[in-house]
Amino acid sequence: MVNEEGDVRTRTVLFALGAGLIALAGCAGKGEVVTLDIRTTPPATEAMAKTSDGVRVAVAAFDDARPETKRLGTRTHLWGGETYFDLTGGKPADVVSLVIAEYLKQKGWRAEVANAGGASGAGSPDVLLTGKLLDMSVNAKSRVFSTKITATTKMAIQAKNTADDSVVRMTLNGEGSQSVFWFEPEDAQSLLNVILTDSLEKLLTTTKVENNVLRLK
Repeated sequence: MVNEEGDVRTRTVLFALGAGLIALAGCAGKGEVVTLDIRTTPPATEAMAKTSDGVRVAVAAFDDARPETKRLGTRTHLWGGETYFDLTGGKPADVVSLVIAEYLKQKGWRAEVANAGGASGAGSPDVLLTGKLLDMSVNAKSRVFSTKITATTKMAIQAKNTADDSVVRMTLNGEGSQSVFWFEPEDAQSLLNVILTDSLEKLLTTTKVENNVLRLK
């Protein structure tokens, strides 16, 4: 009787593994495009106490200088084929300027997206942020019973102060990875958002505001 129960359990496990592999076999990519919603992770309420002394910041559209400009990244499926990632809401360089402005507002700054002339809705800003998007990518590679996700961001930022025409330059880098058992597009979206938020945090930790002028610490 014990052996019979053992055989039944063995067959059950093998059936489950076989069914799982059949399900995985059906997960081959067909070249679909999945859009991701990129935004910074909202800060905790107490983290919004950061003051900018009322400085007005306008964030201009970034230049897209990424090596791959046609897509945000790729998911390589276990049994062949690929799925491509793209952004919801426009081109990556344009979305980045919106994300930066929103992030600064979350932190208590008076920030807006600049118009074509570099001004904000409130007129001439105290600080005009411009820059280049050097990298923003998220990729996923499926393996047996797991998918590894990697994300990278890199931005060259220039802040020009209206008061004295001084310029502050910096490069913000971010990267990270994680593995998940069952992959969902939200996993890639979440990782990229966390990496982007951590990268932008460096913008605040390495600068200070004095008399509405942005300076490096």
